[in-house]
Amino acid sequence: MNDKDSTDALRQELAAHLETLAQRLRQGEAAEDIALAPGIEASLHIKEKKGRPAAKVSVKWLPPAYAATDFVPCKDEGLRQLASFKEIKKKLGITFRELEKTSAQGHFPEENKLQEFVAAAREFNHFAEPEWQAEMQIFLEHTANLELAWKNKQLDMLQHELRDLHSQMVTCHREHK
Repeated sequence: MNDKDSTDALRQELAAHLETLAQRLRQGEAAEDIALAPGIEASLHIKEKKGRPAAKVSVKWLPPAYAATDFVPCKDEGLRQLASFKEIKKKLGITFRELEKTSAQGHFPEENKLQEFVAAAREFNHFAEPEWQAEMQIFLEHTANLELAWKNKQLDMLQHELRDLHSQMVTCHREHK
């Protein structure tokens, strides 16, 4: 099967999922997250942008072999990496928010929380796409500065590095998401 056939099949499958979603919406289902079938999820977000209604529809599904009820996740290397990437990204976000909260209260975070964040940042770097490398390098430099601020007990510097890290995450997401 060449790439065009593969894309065609995915397009046809997506159309079928969208038809199912449309039918469910017509029947009155108004949930933001809708399970269309095992392994197939849809989300619908309606809001107003610049005075006009806007809708964002997302449909995510696994190939049929992975949608079975007895599916054991992560046997496929690609899926395992995707699951690991999401887990690390989630851990990175959670620990970052904990560091922000603690420092905003005028306290230094516990060493184990800081080290958990640093380890997650380094692990996340292994999953970084080539086009993210410049932003990732800056992120890791700020992470090293964050560690240095903690070791030197410089709260102002620690808070400054957390702001820089947050700014770097926003920039990276804007550029690459």
